[in-house]
Amino acid sequence: MAIINTLQKCLESPYLFEDKDAPSLIGSLLAKAGDRLEAAWNIQTSGQGDPADANFLAYEAMFCCLRALVYNKGYREAGLRCLMLACENLYVRTGQLDVAHLHAFERAQGLKMPPDETLTAASAFVKRTLELLGQ
Repeated sequence: MAIINTLQKCLESPYLFEDKDAPSLIGSLLAKAGDRLEAAWNIQTSGQGDPADANFLAYEAMFCCLRALVYNKGYREAGLRCLMLACENLYVRTGQLDVAHLHAFERAQGLKMPPDETLTAASAFVKRTLELLGQ
């Protein structure tokens, strides 16, 4: 299979597809993002638990936001790369979302940020997602 590096190639692949029911899943994704973010902050502020767990939970919150944004446009994903490309095309290129949110997500995924930075980035991403989705 060819390298998937554009939204069009994603749509021609099995990794991104239209789904008219996708928007109905947004509420549960946002609830999960909120739960994960709260749990991450609890670990961070209590000083109990593993900081890596806070990082992972914050990453999961950001992942839920990515999905919610793409689902809002009527698409579902079966691959992370296409999810990222869809979000970039649908929100970043249209000026609705700062690319810094996607960069922070990628850094969090690679465990390249300390927990406090990951939590700050996740909080900002969740907040912006809620604004974009009118929540």
